[in-house]
Amino acid sequence: MKILHVLDHSLPYFSGYSFRSDYLLRAQQQMGLQPIVLTSPKHETFSATLEHKDDIPYYRTPWPAISASPQMRAVPMVRQMASIAALTKEIIRLATELQVNLIHAHSPSLNGLAAVRAAGQLQLPWIYELRYYEEDAAVDRGKTRYNSLRYRLAQRLEMEALTQATRIVTISHALRDDLVLRGISPNKIAEVPNGVDTNYFQPREPDAELLASLALTGHTVIGFLGSFYYYEGLTYLLEAMLQLLARRRDLKLLLVGAGEAEPVLRERIPAELQAHFVFTGNVPHEDVRRYYSVMDVLVYPRVRSRLTELTTPLKPLEAMAMGKAVVGSNVGGIRELFAEGEVGELVRAEDPDALAASLETLADSASLRDEAGKRARAFVIAQRSWDAIVTRYLPIYEAALAG
Repeated sequence: MKILHVLDHSLPYFSGYSFRSDYLLRAQQQMGLQPIVLTSPKHETFSATLEHKDDIPYYRTPWPAISASPQMRAVPMVRQMASIAALTKEIIRLATELQVNLIHAHSPSLNGLAAVRAAGQLQLPWIYELRYYEEDAAVDRGKTRYNSLRYRLAQRLEMEALTQATRIVTISHALRDDLVLRGISPNKIAEVPNGVDTNYFQPREPDAELLASLALTGHTVIGFLGSFYYYEGLTYLLEAMLQLLARRRDLKLLLVGAGEAEPVLRERIPAELQAHFVFTGNVPHEDVRRYYSVMDVLVYPRVRSRLTELTTPLKPLEAMAMGKAVVGSNVGGIRELFAEGEVGELVRAEDPDALAASLETLADSASLRDEAGKRARAFVIAQRSWDAIVTRYLPIYEAALAG
């Protein structure tokens, strides 16, 4: 079966979206399916319009001439319409040339709208995978505000894609429930949650070379690995660390990744404590396990918002598979991922005092961290192994093919 996956972006962009896509594509390939990738014009950095990763073809869509200039792309309506038009054209071309059996479009809605146009012309089945609401993500990144004109337009485009989809996949219980509240029939919604490759991410000894190069040796390392979006709540993690460092100096915070919040974080660190905060920038995906290995506790201090209540991040599952203790905000997406606190420590969102108290308890007890890590790994093996989760797509595809 040839499946054309229409993605917003993919690796080498460093995001949970990219990593979920990578897991899915490689797992489908191992199952004997033939995944083919088409990325939207928003995947702007590429050396060729056809690239390969793990023998999977990745077709890249350039911005069309009408929106080639950054000034034109800055106009939301121009950007959106140009993306839909370019993607529709490429989907039709590739689906015809490669004789694909099914189109699998992934958030955001622009991909879904391009897919429905192409599928209608080609008479091909298609499904839409809702990973997040683009309008809520834009609010949390400071690009718009709730109920603004831009917000309502994005919401309308999302509903247009959802209502026209034959089958819908969501990544969380909360998103599924929200769709039902919006009037989407539960019969056409399936859930395929985030998972992790538990064979690739396994407990391992701390990387001695990395510990030495980052000057972490002899310290308990609190860590975060991911994108530095404001909604990740990293300022609250920093405030919690400053509280702890005011009374003890055996801790260091390792921040792996990059993003919009980084300048704010850096400027809040007092000069005398700079050595206790280590920023690495983005690291190659093949090195991620080395960085996890030197972290004692992983923290996900997300703020409370519609986005964080409805969507589950992927990165905590990697840490849990590595056998690490995890702490996160008591917001819907983290709560669902931590099995309501059974396999991870939940603390009040946007409360550095509560976060500091939780981190100090774990920092003081290696045995407590070890027990928490073992419990987390057992959970992901039993319920979030990607090898098992990916098989959930097969009945969804079969139902779409059957009409």
